[in-house]
Amino acid sequence: MRKHRPAGKVLLYHAVSDDRDFPSSSGTNLTPAQFERQVLFLKQNYSVVRLGSGENSSGKPPLAVTFDDGYRDSFENAYPILKRYNLPATFFLTVSRVGEDWDFPRGDYPGLTWDQVREMERDPLVDFGSHGLTHADLTAKTEGEAAREIEISKTILEEKLTRPIYYFSYPHGSYNGQLKALARRAGYRAAYSVISGGEDDFSRRRTLISRKDNFFRFRLKLSPLYWPLRRII
Repeated sequence: MRKHRPAGKVLLYHAVSDDRDFPSSSGTNLTPAQFERQVLFLKQNYSVVRLGSGENSSGKPPLAVTFDDGYRDSFENAYPILKRYNLPATFFLTVSRVGEDWDFPRGDYPGLTWDQVREMERDPLVDFGSHGLTHADLTAKTEGEAAREIEISKTILEEKLTRPIYYFSYPHGSYNGQLKALARRAGYRAAYSVISGGEDDFSRRRTLISRKDNFFRFRLKLSPLYWPLRRII
């Protein structure tokens, strides 16, 4: 069994899509050109490792790349760029949205299909994790409802795919002690958020990257100084 060894920094992406194509106003997308520039920088300056491996013999700082939600642009835009530069990534899927459109206020946006997910899974660069069943804020659910989101999403993914699901990403980044315990009980090795934490394997912090980050700010977010200074920059 592969032991969970946290990478030095974990990045969180959502959509790799031009603004005109992405109907959400959240600002969580970035263009394919922006993403490729960032990936090239990571390739040159970091040892990009699989989530939870933390193994690094290159002498470069270790770093992991993750995606939340499971938009179709992960297959069409992000995955080809990662493959071009031979960088691994973990994609956290909202299970009920696979094969369905995401309903945003400004229009629908396609999710990944199961065929696309299976094609990506055949590549050893790609891992998948659970982002719950419905993308609900689990801190607002009863214990039973939250347990269902955490456990059944893992079961479905393991039935549909060929590898175990080791990692969970809290929808909306929201978690508490009860959710941490539920994720542990469900058999995950670790769970990830974007909220300041990182004290244990079930409150691992990630750094959000979005279209609001020009290249200077992207590089700043990779610095150890970013989290202490984030409220003033």
